[in-house]
Amino acid sequence: MTTTKTTMDRTTEAIAAALLSVARAMNQVRTHEMLCKRAGVDLDRSGGALLYKLYAEGEDVRLTELAERLAVDPPAVTRKVQQLERAGLLARSADPADARAMRLRLTPEGRHSIERLLSARQQWLDSLLRGWSGDDRREFARLLQLLASTIEFEAEVSHGG
Repeated sequence: MTTTKTTMDRTTEAIAAALLSVARAMNQVRTHEMLCKRAGVDLDRSGGALLYKLYAEGEDVRLTELAERLAVDPPAVTRKVQQLERAGLLARSADPADARAMRLRLTPEGRHSIERLLSARQQWLDSLLRGWSGDDRREFARLLQLLASTIEFEAEVSHGG
């Protein structure tokens, strides 16, 4: 029993260390810059995160909803939205239900930029996994999706969602 617990503790520690390394590598400024360069896109990380949220979770979102989804204060999102709007990557319009609120949507250029960035990320990941068998890739994807779902479920439960 003690040996199994110790082995499980070490396995959990190894998983935690590996996840930390992956998260650090994926979130490094130089990784983002490398992907932007490959994609031919000039976009900082926070701008990329904002465009990705709009792209992945649907457009025509209220600014306050987007701030919630990004877990960022609305004033910070407002500043980033203004910057992206000036760059022609997104557009704002008044919310028909509440004229005080703003709704956001990607422009064609914004959609094109995020799609190019996502394509560059896909190609980069493909190159990292080049030596993996198809079975290993599928199993890794399955387990990673399972972990992501578990984390999302736990977050919802702990926040009363």
